[in-house]
Parts: sequence; C-alpha cells; structure tokens
Amino acid sequence: MLRVALIASLVVSGWAEAREGWSRDVRVVRRRARVAIAGLIAMGAVAAFTALTGAWHIVLLGSTDVAASTWRLANTLREVGGLLELGLGLLAGVVFLRWLARAVALAGELDPVRGFSWTPSEAVLGFFIPVVNLVQPYRVLRDLHDGLAPEAVLEPAPRPLLDGGGGYRRVEMAHAPRAGAVHHAALGAWWGCYVASRGLGWLASTMPDLTVAEFIRSRYVFIASDAASIAAAWLAVRMIRAIDSRVAERHRRLAYASEEELDQLLVERDIQLRRDMAKIADFDDPA
Repeated sequence: MLRVALIASLVVSGWAEAREGWSRDVRVVRRRARVAIAGLIAMGAVAAFTALTGAWHIVLLGSTDVAASTWRLANTLREVGGLLELGLGLLAGVVFLRWLARAVALAGELDPVRGFSWTPSEAVLGFFIPVVNLVQPYRVLRDLHDGLAPEAVLEPAPRPLLDGGGGYRRVEMAHAPRAGAVHHAALGAWWGCYVASRGLGWLASTMPDLTVAEFIRSRYVFIASDAASIAAAWLAVRMIRAIDSRVAERHRRLAYASEEELDQLLVERDIQLRRDMAKIADFDDPA
C-alpha cells in the first residue's frame, strides 16, 4: 500500500513531494535508530552489572568471614540489578521495535521497483509468536539489511556544477556519495545470542538454590545468561548501525538522482509488475 500511495503521489505532484517525504521519513527512522542504540547500550550495561553482582555473590559464598552489612549490600545490589534488568529490557525492546517497524515501512518507500517483502506488523509480531519467533526476527532483519543495499539503486550519473567554481577552462562534476560501511555477518549471531540469553535466564530461574552449591550453580547460569545478553546487545548495536548506514546511503542515492533516473525506476517497476502478473495469470512474459 505504501508503494501504491507513493506512485500515486508521483503522478500528481512529481518527484519533489516524494523527495520531501523520503527526507522526512529517513530523519524519523534515523532518530529512532539512535534511541534504540542508546536503549541497547543501557541494557548491556545493566547485564554487565548483574553479572558482576552474581560473581561477587559467588566470591562471598566462598569466604568464611563476611560481615552482615556486606551481605545486605550484595543482596540489595542483586535486587536492584534485577529490577533494572527487567525495566531497561522492556524499554530497550519497545524502542527497538519502534525503530524496526518504521525502518521496514521506509524500506518499501526507498525501493520503488520491488518494495519490501515484510510489513511493519509482520516484523513486530514475529517477535511474539511462539516457535515463529525462533527464526522470523532473524529473517526480517536479514531481509531488511539486504533489501536496503545501496547497489539496488544505481549510483546517479555525475552531473556538472554550473556555479562557476571550476573556472572557464574546467567544468567541475558532482558525484554521488560513496556507499557507507555495512556489517552482515553479525545478524545470525545477534539473534542466537538473544535466544540463548532468554533460555539460560529461564533455566537459571528454575534451578534449585536451597544449598550453597545449588545457589552457586544457578549464579553461574545467570552469569552466562548475562554474558549472552551483553553479546546480543553489542551485536544489535552493530546491526542497527549497519542498517542505518544503508538507509542513509539509499536515501542519498535517490535524493541525488535526476528526475530522468527516477523515472527509469518507475519503468523498471512497471516491467516487474507485468512479469509478476504474467506468472500469476500464466501469461507470456512481456519482456
């Protein structure tokens, strides 16, 4: 629907309104990306805090002479860490999903030819549906990352700068910006670490801790869960930055392209639609 609305607006008002809409939506997505990164960093910091608190508990249990005030402090820190982990975990999840929903919608806008295969609701709900959430979040982020590849939109041709800056003997040429650095290998590791952190946290919460040995074992599992959570947060930050750089580069290429180059994208879109309809209706490929 977003792509249909975009094409309809182009028919009425040309590319100027489309460029303005792209710029507005890109600013929103990039702002949400910064907020999501801040939330993930805070979540990772709290996970590190709770892991250190758990390690301190293990050290205290191995000591023979520990003051009561020290135990009270350790228990207080553990409770505070648990509350912070719960609160910041929820907050980080909310801001991450808000960024993801808007980024998925923007991905369709920034690809006038093919659009994007996921809707914002599908992207978000995939995190909550049991069994499906084991793989769909990874697939959505993978497709989002790949779908925003700058190479999907050709680099606009250089065009002369007619401001006289090059003098009368030489004409300066304006070139499109270079593609930004991206990271792809961390996508699978990010979701694997997140799933592992949730699974280890659940396992640790079900383990008995009535004896000192049992308590220490459960603390070790909690620490492993925190370590996986830290890794997931770090990889998620890298992932968001990679996708954000692709959003910026795709937008720069579209904003820099001439109207003739943008019109060619619509021609490619029409050809793609005809091919899709030919497959559905069993017609011959018009190309």
